[in-house]
Amino acid sequence: MSDFKGLLLGMLVVAFFYILDRYLPKWFGAIPGIFFLILMVYIIITKGQSLLSTLTVLIVGEVVLNGIWITALEDRKKKARKEIEKMQAKDLSRKK
Repeated sequence: MSDFKGLLLGMLVVAFFYILDRYLPKWFGAIPGIFFLILMVYIIITKGQSLLSTLTVLIVGEVVLNGIWITALEDRKKKARKEIEKMQAKDLSRKK
């Protein structure tokens, strides 16, 4: 696979996980990171590829997957906070 195709495939996978993290439960974001870690450890053990390049891919991949997960969690908190503020504003307007 050429480098461009690999990069494009990686970007599509990241976009897919980004969309899934928006709609699935909070705990879902941990699953891709765990599977990626297991996959990379398996590759290190069985393939015997360069340890430095494999560790680089492992670290960058985990940073991207966990970054998506944390961003989705923060967005959910912001959305919940806005909903609570709307509810409080409605309660205050009804009391007057």
